[in-house]
Amino acid sequence: MAIDEMLLDSLTQSTWDGCLRFYDWQPPAVSFGYAQKVDPDLTRSINAKGIDTVRRATGGRAVLHQGELTYSFIGRSKSPEKAGGYLMPSVNAAYKQICEPLLQGLQSLGVQCSLGSTEAKYRSLADCFEASTQADLQYQGKKLVGSAQLRRNEGVLQHGSIMLDQSQTLMPELLGLSKVQDAPARHANLKDIGHFDRATVADAITRAFAQIFDAEMIHSPLEPIEMIRVQDLIATGKYAV
Repeated sequence: MAIDEMLLDSLTQSTWDGCLRFYDWQPPAVSFGYAQKVDPDLTRSINAKGIDTVRRATGGRAVLHQGELTYSFIGRSKSPEKAGGYLMPSVNAAYKQICEPLLQGLQSLGVQCSLGSTEAKYRSLADCFEASTQADLQYQGKKLVGSAQLRRNEGVLQHGSIMLDQSQTLMPELLGLSKVQDAPARHANLKDIGHFDRATVADAITRAFAQIFDAEMIHSPLEPIEMIRVQDLIATGKYAV
């Protein structure tokens, strides 16, 4: 979380216009949206099961990072006063721009997804994957990719979780949600559609980002000074739940 926020803060002083990352979590974790209220007893219960908890800089609801692939995209936003930039100033338009290479990348693997629809009840839910919004991707009516965004100055950070092989019941159990006998699947999993590993999914989406944004993708490890900034962010305690 600190690396993504550091990259967002560095955007205005950087020569690059966008950054795409993929990562998984060791140990598994539940991330909560920046404004999501969390009972301390819930945090302790989740931690007691060997699963970390962390506060995201982006909004949205709780996400379980296990059996999934996390992506983040940091991009520069256009403005009426300033030429250039990749992303439209409208939040909804920027979501669609970033989701388009996700859709195209998955489509290249034979996975036909569509954008979700706005759900008024979403904000009242604890679990991100209980409902789809226009920022999400769904497969045959089930949420496959959940995303959330943060804007700061001309920078945009979008986090997302791509379901690979996640339990249908673990997250509801962690959040203490009531179970329904023979309830339908909570979300879609890529493992139920085809045999896709993390590298294959990341490569397909990367190629789609390069094509749609007409960009050359360059692998760039973090610099020592960037890691110092990351540690400074962690030291603030802002990611603690």
